[in-house]
Amino acid sequence: MASLAGKNVVVSTMTSSGKSLCYNIPVLEVLSQNLDSCALYLFPTKALAQDQLRALLAMTNRFDTAINIGIYDGDTSQRERPELRANTRLLITNPDMLHMTILPFHRQFSRILSNLRFVVIDEAHAYRGAFGCHTALILRRLRRICSHVYGSDPSFIFSTATSANPREHCMELANLSTLELINNDGSPSSQKLFALWNPLSYPGTASNKDDSLTANKKSSPISEVSYLFAEMVQHGLRCIAFCNSRKLIELVLSYTREILQKTAPHLVDLICAYRAGYTAEDRRKIESDFFSGKLCGVAATNALELGIDVGHIDATLHLGFPGSIASLWQQAGRSGRREKPSLAVYVAFEGPLDQYFMKFPKKLFSSPIECNHIDAQNQQVLEQQLVCAAFEHPLSVIYDEKHFGAGLSYSIMTLKNMGYLSSDLSHDSSARIWSYIGREKIPSHGISIRAIETVRYRVVDRNGNEVLEEIEESKAFFQVYEGAVYMHQGKTYLVEVLNVSEKFALCRRADLKYYTKTRDYTDVHVCGGDIAYPARVSKNQSLKTTAQASHCKVTTTWFGFYCIQRGTNNVLDKFDLSLPKYSYDSQAVWIQVPQSVKNTVLKDFPFREGLHAASHALLKLVPLYIRCNSSDLAPECPNPHDTRYCPERILIYDQHPGGTGVTKQIQPYFTELLNAALELLTSCHCSGVTGCPSCVQSLACHEFNEEIHKGAAIVIIKGVLDAEKDYFKYMHDSSHDPRDQCPDS
Repeated sequence: MASLAGKNVVVSTMTSSGKSLCYNIPVLEVLSQNLDSCALYLFPTKALAQDQLRALLAMTNRFDTAINIGIYDGDTSQRERPELRANTRLLITNPDMLHMTILPFHRQFSRILSNLRFVVIDEAHAYRGAFGCHTALILRRLRRICSHVYGSDPSFIFSTATSANPREHCMELANLSTLELINNDGSPSSQKLFALWNPLSYPGTASNKDDSLTANKKSSPISEVSYLFAEMVQHGLRCIAFCNSRKLIELVLSYTREILQKTAPHLVDLICAYRAGYTAEDRRKIESDFFSGKLCGVAATNALELGIDVGHIDATLHLGFPGSIASLWQQAGRSGRREKPSLAVYVAFEGPLDQYFMKFPKKLFSSPIECNHIDAQNQQVLEQQLVCAAFEHPLSVIYDEKHFGAGLSYSIMTLKNMGYLSSDLSHDSSARIWSYIGREKIPSHGISIRAIETVRYRVVDRNGNEVLEEIEESKAFFQVYEGAVYMHQGKTYLVEVLNVSEKFALCRRADLKYYTKTRDYTDVHVCGGDIAYPARVSKNQSLKTTAQASHCKVTTTWFGFYCIQRGTNNVLDKFDLSLPKYSYDSQAVWIQVPQSVKNTVLKDFPFREGLHAASHALLKLVPLYIRCNSSDLAPECPNPHDTRYCPERILIYDQHPGGTGVTKQIQPYFTELLNAALELLTSCHCSGVTGCPSCVQSLACHEFNEEIHKGAAIVIIKGVLDAEKDYFKYMHDSSHDPRDQCPDS
């Protein structure tokens, strides 16, 4: 009723509670009564769009409602697009397509935009961090074009299952002044049994990552998931096995098929993998076969985590912690639909985080769902999106400040100085109309809203001359170097040629009893990073930190790879590797650790592990000071196998190529963050040097929380804070230029 009355609404209820009906019913009712009205559906993934199309077509066919519905995304052929623009009344798309195609060419969509009655945004919790910042401003561009050019003012309907702040988040996302929250969940729910499965509890099982190379196959977490997967399929249970990486998916699928080949060969072809990288045709076929029940199970990344109606699923498997409490519950929510009981099994890796949850399961189940954070006033993202907005329709401070905020005037002048905007100088600055004059033909095509890479490597089966997959450049060297074992749908291929200049890899089908793993490290190079106190800070300045914020370059170097025997995980051989480095420009914030502090730490503790833990602790607290999503940031995590020199600093960098400006916002709060981190560490009563997820363990550590030491982190942070106090006291008391002398660094 709220939607039909023209109110903006967010529906926030449990997974599988019927949220899609809450927006489909009012939208279809209005569109069936008013033959001009249109609706725009936004989904974060193409799989969700396909799923929604199936559901909508089933509803309209059942109720004999003639409404043209279509998907307009990157998989839509050029031949189909004119027909969709001309006749579709319910257009299904994603923020990327809205940003890249629909808004820049809005005249081609004038019929839809003029009659736009509803904008539906499903899985609203997916729009967080850098992606959420961009999407928030894209929605402002949409509302601006609707208002200025087409005279429409659509109502917004949001749907979200896993968020601690749904109303606040969605209001910020679409710049809404009012939003009605619907969170009374009256849907029937079935019993779910959640089991924690710890391979390390078995006799003779490895106790750490290095020892796992000699562990027997049955005690390996990957093998355990595979045995469970095979067992469930053999008992007629439909199952999704969630894994955190593409390689893990392929290994689980391959191991499971080996088991089924011996125990139930008729089921071998009834399981498959589902992940990014597969061709659109392959993805559509897998989706269709799985949703229709032709497939018994899939091994998948979080591509199937969001609210796709996969039909009745009996069980979910989770290989390792997925990165957030919200993701874990979202994945587990895939099973148990249709009011039937279900099972979720979380299989632990050897790392400290998984083992902590195995030891203290109440900590896992009592942890709150995370809040979603976006900052639509992030200066860097705002300026990028304003360039796109000016291309679509000239900017005006008077009319557009309500869409883009109080920082609009400042951003316009910045863009003018950068050569993107110009205006008629005869008018007062506030009354001027600012037009796009940049060099880029279509500026949105040069702005990636979720770090989607345009450079990809084709993986070609040289026997059948078939393109198996396209891999992003940043991931290609992890998977398809010469000598690598490449896996596709559980089948193994040997990579024989990698052509870096033409971006393709040639491989051939091979029955290999080993897999390969790269040996690599990632460095963060920053300007001034080797200087302890490079900033000149006068007595009149309020900045009470020596932390620095600067552009940086993040570089991954591959220097070799291991051949690892399947089953035993024994390292059979290791080889050198010569590949181009992969780099991207970003931004970082850091503080130098004085040499005297390092010397103190080394008397009792390992220094590298302390830096790692201290960075984790700081990262946890950033969202308390800056509106951002911590998953967009990363600490400097040492590789356990990298014995090179360790930079003497606590550093956090932006994982989004080009950066989003968040680290610059962190800089003034760095001393406050250090104090808060020290309080966090000293007040946490967990035992052991590796701490717990509440203090130094990060849910998304690239190095699986190896080499962390809570005690060392406490000494480091205390030492840095003492050095900060001494430095600013010296500055205050000294009549000399603080750059002439400074305390021990």
